[in-house]
Amino acid sequence: MFAATIPALQVSASDETTLLVDLPLIEISMQDTNPMSTLKKEIIFERASTDDSISLDTIDIERSTLDVTGFDRTSTGIQTVTAKISLVTTDSDSKSIGYSFTQDATVKMIKSSAPQLKLKSKNITVNNGDAWNASSYIAYINDDSGILPTLKVSGSPDMSEDGDYVVTYTVVDLEGNKTSADLTVTVKTPEEVIRAREEEARRIAEEEEAARIAAEEAEEEARRQAEAAQQQSLNEFYNEGSGAPIHGDSSGNPYYGGWSNCTWSAWQLAYQNTGVALPGFWGNAGSWLASAAGSGYATGSTPAVGAISVYSNHVAYVDAVGPDGSYHIQEGGYLGGYHEGWVSGDYLNGQSLYGFIYIE
Repeated sequence: MFAATIPALQVSASDETTLLVDLPLIEISMQDTNPMSTLKKEIIFERASTDDSISLDTIDIERSTLDVTGFDRTSTGIQTVTAKISLVTTDSDSKSIGYSFTQDATVKMIKSSAPQLKLKSKNITVNNGDAWNASSYIAYINDDSGILPTLKVSGSPDMSEDGDYVVTYTVVDLEGNKTSADLTVTVKTPEEVIRAREEEARRIAEEEEAARIAAEEAEEEARRQAEAAQQQSLNEFYNEGSGAPIHGDSSGNPYYGGWSNCTWSAWQLAYQNTGVALPGFWGNAGSWLASAAGSGYATGSTPAVGAISVYSNHVAYVDAVGPDGSYHIQEGGYLGGYHEGWVSGDYLNGQSLYGFIYIE
């Protein structure tokens, strides 16, 4: 709301329209709760700007009075009014008139506009992990009613996830007029943080790989030492006549591991009991039945003395067969050493029986 002077217009004698020139123009909002007070103040200000006898320092504007004709506060647009002002000075103890004047003025009633909203920027970039404060990105909010509108914010960036997010700000005045503005928020992890994370991940991966290799090497060394110690213990035990077969001549045994290995044990037992040196290319225990058949040995599903029993991942030497179909085996690799016992059925310690290789 302000007062201004309309510049003088050049009007010719032929103009049919009567124009008012040099009248003060006073704009008043339709939302103004006391337009008469506004009109009085603006007319006094305007008169004081052209009348040196009126000093605003000595005028009590609130106690001064206004009598106006032609004013309609309910109608928008321009209207001409006649105002009579009775001034009261500040040093007066009563409402006695200090000075009176009559003033024609042009009044423009302005329809309430939408509230104003301005953001500091349309696009911002924030660091991943920072706190989000929506209000910190508002430059200003204003409404011509003098009453701040209601602010609503929809949308919120995920400050823990890189990406682009849209936040919408909306201000609503008392009459329901709205103004909205969008803010695009880019959440981004700082480059130095990314580099630090990558370096930390690389360091951890290298340490884990080194630890894995060291553990495998230690496990392999422990296995070799345990195998060697076990083989030495077995050799000492069996050579003392404990009831287990003596190694005998094992120089031709193509397998390794001694009594801790079932293939070494089956080859050795077959050789010691039958004098037959089995081939050394039959592979792992589970492949012996097929390999033996390929080498010309007879195979079958019935146990026989002197046969090799083959299981899914194990082999043993059969040294006796019972009348009920059970059979007695000698084996290595049982808990890491030599073992013997009776077997019945198609399983041995959870392993499936594949069949028998007949040596003789």
